[in-house]
Amino acid sequence: MENDLRTAFLNKERAELFLANLEKLHGDKAINDLSYTALKTEYAVNLQHAQIKVDQVKQEFNKRLLMRTRQLGVFKQEMANLDARFKVGQMPAEAYLKQIKNPQKKASDLEEQIAHLNSLISAKISAEVSVPESSGLASLFTSRFGRGDRQPAVMPSHLAWMPQIAPEQPENVPVANIPDTTSISSLHILPDRAHPGSSIGVIATVTNSGQEKVRHRAEFKINGRVEAIEDVSIEPGHSQEVTFMSVGGPPGDYHISVDNAVGLLRIIHPA
Repeated sequence: MENDLRTAFLNKERAELFLANLEKLHGDKAINDLSYTALKTEYAVNLQHAQIKVDQVKQEFNKRLLMRTRQLGVFKQEMANLDARFKVGQMPAEAYLKQIKNPQKKASDLEEQIAHLNSLISAKISAEVSVPESSGLASLFTSRFGRGDRQPAVMPSHLAWMPQIAPEQPENVPVANIPDTTSISSLHILPDRAHPGSSIGVIATVTNSGQEKVRHRAEFKINGRVEAIEDVSIEPGHSQEVTFMSVGGPPGDYHISVDNAVGLLRIIHPA
C-alpha cells in the first residue's frame, strides 16, 4: 500500500509539473490555443485521477489506523491490570515481570505501526512516503523528509532528485540474456531553466528497436555521477517513458543525462 500511495503522489506531481509548464508555454505564446486547451484537459484529468487514488489509499490507511488503535487499547489495559495486581500484592514481582513482557512487546509494535500509518496519512508529497524495510521496497524509495529524528537519505547537495534509487550494478539488464536493443529516443528537462526550489522534471523515452521484449536499466546522472536507476520492461517496437521529478538546488549549470542522452539544466537566481 505504501508503494500505491507513492505512485499516486508521483503521478499527481507529474501532472502538476506538466500543467505548470503548459501555463508557462501558453503565457510565452509558444503553443497555440487548441493545443493548450487539449493538453490542459488531459493533464487536469490525470491530476484528478491521481488525487482520487491518493484519497482512496489514505482511506484504507485510516481503517488500519483505527483497528491498530483499538488493539493497542486492549494491550494497554492488559498491562494496567497486571500492574494493579502487582501493586496490591496479588502478584509477585517475578510473575509480574514474566507476564508483562508479551503485552509490552505487542503494544510497542502497535505503537510503531500507528506512528507509520499517521506519517502516511499526513504525507503531502511522494518524498514523505516512507517504505518499511520488511516490504522489500525500501531500497527503491530511500528519500525521506520531515520524519522527526530520522535522517534523510544521503543525496547530492546540488539537487534532491527522486525517486532516489540505490545505484547498485548500473549496467543494462536484459531478460533471459537477450541483447539490450534499447536506446533513449528523446530527453526532456522541464523546464531547463529554473529557480532554486522550482519543480523540475526529467523525462526520457526508452525505445526498443529489437524483436524481443527486453528489460532495460536506465541510468540517471547529474554531472556524470549516477544518482538513480530505473528498470523498465519494453515490448519489441515499443517505447516507454521514464520520469524523474525534483526540486531545483543552488544556482549553476548541471549536465543531466539518462544513459547516453544528455541535456543541460540551468538553475538561475530569482530576478
